[in-house]
Amino acid sequence: MATLNKTLGEICELLGEGELAGDAGFLCRELRGLEDAGPSDLSFVKGRKQIAAARASGAGALLVPERIEDSSAHQIVLAEPFVALTRVLARIGADKRVREPGIHESAVVDASASIGLDAYLGPGVVVERDAVVGNRAVVHANAFVGPRCVIGEESVIHPGVILREDVRLGDRVTVRSGTVIGSEGYGFLPTGDRPFGIPQVGGVNIGEDVEIGALATIDCATFGRTEIGSSTKIGDMVHIGHNCRIGRNVMLLPMVGIAGSVEVGDGALLAGRSSCADNLKIGKGAQVGANSVVFKDVGDGEIVWGRPARPKTKEMRIQALLGRLPELFRDVRRIMES
Repeated sequence: MATLNKTLGEICELLGEGELAGDAGFLCRELRGLEDAGPSDLSFVKGRKQIAAARASGAGALLVPERIEDSSAHQIVLAEPFVALTRVLARIGADKRVREPGIHESAVVDASASIGLDAYLGPGVVVERDAVVGNRAVVHANAFVGPRCVIGEESVIHPGVILREDVRLGDRVTVRSGTVIGSEGYGFLPTGDRPFGIPQVGGVNIGEDVEIGALATIDCATFGRTEIGSSTKIGDMVHIGHNCRIGRNVMLLPMVGIAGSVEVGDGALLAGRSSCADNLKIGKGAQVGANSVVFKDVGDGEIVWGRPARPKTKEMRIQALLGRLPELFRDVRRIMES
C-alpha cells in the first residue's frame, strides 16, 4: 500500500518544483493509479494521452504536465510528472524502511566491531571482527557482516544478505535479500586428471548510491579488489565474476552474467539475461541487448545484440534473413535442380 498522508503543500515542498492549482492543505491519503484513485488519493498523468482518463478519474489530486481546466481535482503542474512521481515513491519507500536505532538482543556483534550512531541491527544479525557499520545504516534480520567489512552511512542491508570478508560498501548503498558479496569466484584450472582450485583472497569495493537486487552474487577478487562504481544499479540474480571493474552509472538488468576480469565502462547498459565472456572490455555508454552473448570487446557507445553479439543493425538484417530461410531454401533447390 502506497500510503502518503501528506498535504499538497508538503508534496510540492518535497518535489521542489511545480505550480499548485488547488488547496495546499488538501490531504492526500494514498498514491494510486488513475482508474483506482478515490477522492482522498493522489494520482498522476504521465502525458497528454492520459488527459481523458484523468478527467474520468475520481482522484482528489493529480500530478499533471499541464493544467486540466475542466477537472475538479487539485493539481500540481510539472514539466515531467512521472519523474516527479519517482521522487514521491522514493519518499514512500524511505518512510517504510524507517527503523528505530538500536541493536536487537539476538544480534551477535564482535567486540572489535564498530557500530555507528543511530544504526539499526535486526534480529539474528552477525557482525564479525573489525567490521564497521556506518552512522544511520540499517542491517535487517539474519544478515551476515564478515570480518573487516565496511558498511557506509545510511546504507540498507536487507534480510538474509551475506557480506563476506573485506567487502566495502559506500554511503547510501542498498543490498536486497539473498545477495552474496565477496564469495570466492569460479577459479579452477584443468590440470591433469582433476581441476585445480585457484585461491581467491581479495575483496570487493562498492561505491556510493549503488543498488543491488535480490539474489545477486559479486565475487571477491583473486587478489586486489572487484570494483563497482558509484550510482550503478544491479538487478536481481545478476552475477559479477572476480576482478571485474564495473564503472559508474552502469545498469545491469536482471539475470545478467559477467565472467571474471571484465571491465564495463561508465554509463553502459546490459539488458536482461545478457552475458559476457571473461577478460573483455565493454566501453562507456555501450548497450548490450537482452539475451545477447558478448565474446569480444564492445566499443564506446556501441549497441550490440545477438548470440554472438554483433552491431545491432547487422544482427537485425541477419534475423530478417533467417525468417526467409524456408523461401530461400526452396529457391536454391529449384536452381540446383534446373
